[in-house]
Amino acid sequence: MYYVIVNPASRSGKGRKIWEDLRRELDRQEEEYRYYFTRPGRDAGRIAACILKKEKETADVILFGGDGSVNELLQGVATCGEKAFERLRLFYIPSGSASDLARALELPKDPKKSLERILAAGRGETEEAVSEHPTDIGVLEFYDAEKKEYNGKKRYFIVSAGIGFDAAVCAEVAASPFKRFFNRLGLGGLSYGFICIKNLLAAPRNDAELILDRKQVFTAKNCLFATIMNHKYQGGGVMFTPEAVSDDGLLDYCYTDGISRAKVLGIFPKAYKGRHVGTKGIMIGRAGQLVVSFPHYLWVHTDGEVRTRARAIGAKCLPGRLRLLV
Repeated sequence: MYYVIVNPASRSGKGRKIWEDLRRELDRQEEEYRYYFTRPGRDAGRIAACILKKEKETADVILFGGDGSVNELLQGVATCGEKAFERLRLFYIPSGSASDLARALELPKDPKKSLERILAAGRGETEEAVSEHPTDIGVLEFYDAEKKEYNGKKRYFIVSAGIGFDAAVCAEVAASPFKRFFNRLGLGGLSYGFICIKNLLAAPRNDAELILDRKQVFTAKNCLFATIMNHKYQGGGVMFTPEAVSDDGLLDYCYTDGISRAKVLGIFPKAYKGRHVGTKGIMIGRAGQLVVSFPHYLWVHTDGEVRTRARAIGAKCLPGRLRLLV
């Protein structure tokens, strides 16, 4: 049986109508399923936790939503303990306005095509069917740089996490009427670009300290942001870390070091194609875990979801923890 979690507000409110088409297909093929509509907030996570508490064996969950819905689901599963990820098989049908996860996984843009591939796998077909891919999950912890310890609060992510300028952009995009306008035109990623430029001109710059794998320490001068990537895309298609893959047991990172706002503005369009790599002041690398510290509180995001500000964050990779079927 499939448990289907549906975000009816996704794709600027078109999610409900798209789901009704998919539901008719499930009925036509006489599939056994139960579906749940999410409400604004962290509902996808609550639903996922309830499913896992009720289902004693492996639960096959189809998530119909965007990157934010996936992030909510991860937080909910984690409330059942990190081992609960082993009891979840996640089938993903993207319906977000600018899903970076779907882009990185090269999933079909047509939800019906995605459903066809899922049902083909259930019938034991191999051609054009989804298959299971153990996928890394990142876990972000809030760090007290003075006490050199974590405070126990965690957020999980599958696409990316970040502190500083990029998180501030995510916070404004979430509340912006421009996002809804561009989503109606099918150009959701443009809202990120416009707000990105606006925030770039006003973003605070502070020296940052980075600790990689508990031993390498770097100082970044006038750092605008530090982003931690599990996949290559963020913010509607910006390829911050072009070489990132989600099954290598490592996290990729990108941060600025001593680079002017004007230069960042000039190279930002190149980042959509990954052509910013090698630019002086744009630092890119890979680590199993890292700590980023700033002298002031800055916005923090996981998969574009912004919950709080912090002065320091730590992130580590949980290799192959998510059973993702794509």
